[in-house]
Amino acid sequence: MITPSQSKTQIFGVLKSLVLITFAFCLLPINIEHVYSFESDLDAIHKMQKTRIIDREQNNKQIQSKIKTYKKISKELRHKKKVVRQLKTEKFQLLETLIFERNPAETTLAQHINMMRKNLDIIYRFIEKDYPIERSTRLEAVKNLQKKLIENTLSPSLMEEFYNILHNEINISQEDRVRTETIVIFNGNVEVVTFNVGRVGYYFINEEKRLAGLFSLKQSQWKLVDFKTYVDNFKNAIEIIDNELTGKYLILPVEVLSKTNVE
Repeated sequence: MITPSQSKTQIFGVLKSLVLITFAFCLLPINIEHVYSFESDLDAIHKMQKTRIIDREQNNKQIQSKIKTYKKISKELRHKKKVVRQLKTEKFQLLETLIFERNPAETTLAQHINMMRKNLDIIYRFIEKDYPIERSTRLEAVKNLQKKLIENTLSPSLMEEFYNILHNEINISQEDRVRTETIVIFNGNVEVVTFNVGRVGYYFINEEKRLAGLFSLKQSQWKLVDFKTYVDNFKNAIEIIDNELTGKYLILPVEVLSKTNVE
């Protein structure tokens, strides 16, 4: 027969079991949720790592492509530098032949320099006596090259400068140009429109002051002509030159160097 104390003990045992079972059931969802959360974090990490791997592979491809492009450009640049050196050598030889009119091997460097200096002196004196078409600029170019020849040895760049000076002097004979500039007439400065027809003549006109004239090589100064007689001819000449018209005739006064008059 069960005593009251034994019955009480059995009841407490049953209650204890029920409490443990209930507690276990309460913990079960928490553990499951923790497992699910852990697995989700692992998936996110794996995805991030995969994305970084893909990005790194793409970056590597881009770097390799740039390296390939750089090597190609470097190769082309080396080739172009080689071509430039060859062209400079050929240009130097051509300039020597054009300037000195002989086989470069037949003359020494010192002879080349002396010949160029003599030619520059001749050109300088010629410009001083020539029509004053951009005279100061032309003289300055000659003086600069003369100075360089004193301070430096002959080089392709100096020879090219000399060739450009010669070429410019030749062009003046072949070009017709219109300019606006200030000239000296009777010891006074006057702003005028000037134009040259090659080296046939160098003319000016100022309609406001009713002045027209030409540059006299004999007198080395500007000389007036009858404004009423030549104003239309001068304006016509300026229009032809400005608009590069062809098949037009110009009627202009010219200075005959063997005479004192202007015809």
